[in-house]
Amino acid sequence: MGAMFFGQYLLSKGIISRAALIDAIELQRRSNLSLTELAVRKGYLSQQQHEAIQARYRTSDVDLETLCLESGQINREQLDELIGIQRSDWIRIGAALVGGEHLTLEQVEGHLADFRENQREADLRLEADFHACPDPETARTVVELTLFHLGRMTGNPVKLRSLSTDSGQLADGRRRYAQKLVGDRQLHVVLDLPPSIASAVAEGLVGMRFEDGSEAAIDAVCEFVNIIGGNTCTRLETPGCALRPEPPFSTEDDEPVAEGGAVVRADVLVGETPIDVRVFV
Repeated sequence: MGAMFFGQYLLSKGIISRAALIDAIELQRRSNLSLTELAVRKGYLSQQQHEAIQARYRTSDVDLETLCLESGQINREQLDELIGIQRSDWIRIGAALVGGEHLTLEQVEGHLADFRENQREADLRLEADFHACPDPETARTVVELTLFHLGRMTGNPVKLRSLSTDSGQLADGRRRYAQKLVGDRQLHVVLDLPPSIASAVAEGLVGMRFEDGSEAAIDAVCEFVNIIGGNTCTRLETPGCALRPEPPFSTEDDEPVAEGGAVVRADVLVGETPIDVRVFV
């Protein structure tokens, strides 16, 4: 069994139903508010100010606490108050399942111990798989940056489930978004996304809802890939090695292909939706 979230682990074991998991996730969404959402409730921010800070947060690598302070709308004392409220109100999926009377506290604690051991083993396998990858530094850099930005852009928890060197094919119902990085070497960053995740990425980037598959939505996701590609170039830059991103593109075909080189495929979970991330090196 690969890496997964606790709720999905319970679902895969038949311990809870899908309806129970959805109910618990909805309870989390209602309770687990961001610092800026709490600031709006307290009157420290307007809705417009909250949205502006969140837009900066989704497209940067700066933490939300720093962005709140940099906005000039929230001082240190107010921020500490908001952090305290958030910590006291925040509930994990196990507590949400108990709150919804789907499991008892004792059941959650018992299954959580098994889950942690399972995930410890899965994490060790992933670490070994990273080391066995062709060009492991590049693979890790691209995968970690992709997970980081997907989490911020979509607002969903993101988890790496498995790694392989299988180039595979573009799955039905998905669209490929890619970018070539060139310079002293070259590689491709490739994301195969279903419509629901592509729409969430586009909305997170631009702040408005797009029609699934529209040109505007595709362009927004391409810009998201450009963020990942640009950050990859920065992370991988070393003395004597420089990369630059070419314009990102989108296709419904299996291009790019490995072209005789190696490929690393990452199976990633965004919320409950699986996606593929590929790195052609």
